[in-house]
Amino acid sequence: MSKTALVTGGSHNIGQGIAIVLAEKGYDVAITYNNRLEGALETKRQIEALGRRCFVYQASLNEADVPEKTVNQAHKDLGHLDLMVCNAGRDSRVSILSVTEADLRFLYESNYRNYILCAAAAARHMVKDEIAGSIIFITSTRAEQAYPDDFIYGGFKAAIKRACESLALELSAYNIRVNCVAPGATWPADAGHDPNEIPFIKESIPMHRSGTARDNGEAVAYLASDAASYITGVSLRVDGGLILPGMMEGHAPVHWVRKEWLDKNREKAMEMLEASLKEGEADV
Repeated sequence: MSKTALVTGGSHNIGQGIAIVLAEKGYDVAITYNNRLEGALETKRQIEALGRRCFVYQASLNEADVPEKTVNQAHKDLGHLDLMVCNAGRDSRVSILSVTEADLRFLYESNYRNYILCAAAAARHMVKDEIAGSIIFITSTRAEQAYPDDFIYGGFKAAIKRACESLALELSAYNIRVNCVAPGATWPADAGHDPNEIPFIKESIPMHRSGTARDNGEAVAYLASDAASYITGVSLRVDGGLILPGMMEGHAPVHWVRKEWLDKNREKAMEMLEASLKEGEADV
């Protein structure tokens, strides 16, 4: 019986790479996409060219009931579910001075809630079917290293990393393993330029190149394989050593916050504060 996997966000970059690598390893695959239909169909074409089945679902996973419905459909179409890869998410950089409730809600729904709901639905099927399955969360090196503009995005990625550890403990009772893959500096193949010519990539990443979708796909395939059957509750960084150096000693100044970014967000924050105070005066 073929192994099966559901990969959310399988129409582009990392998710597409994961889905194709899994198909190469013998998996039948279901993928979701939000608005990249052409990319989803290209993923399906490549997977079917490998002789594997591929099911494609349009799924707005930010809607609370969609993750469970999508997992249920994938289970029905595939027949069973060995692997759940929670990859679909959205990034947005926000300043604390100008953050809104809508910013917080959007990133929570995109990068935490949909992951947990997909994992929960997949785990229920694995437990019922008595499958020693695997759940893999795609997080980020930003779960481990702080940047000034990602306190929400990086915070939720860190939350998923921590949740993974608790889920690994709970689901070990059913021989289900839970792990994370944490990409860093990964450019899509259709970026329109060679990222390895960017000075940041050549000079700052120890391996002197950008990450690729295939790098992450191979990491997922390994963690889901029998070769990793004794690995659970870990976060595997796929970043070419990006976050290893930390703050470097030397004579050149290090600017960890860009002045133009600070100025832009201070101006926006003052506008928001003035509007809020005027609204408060009108209510008195």
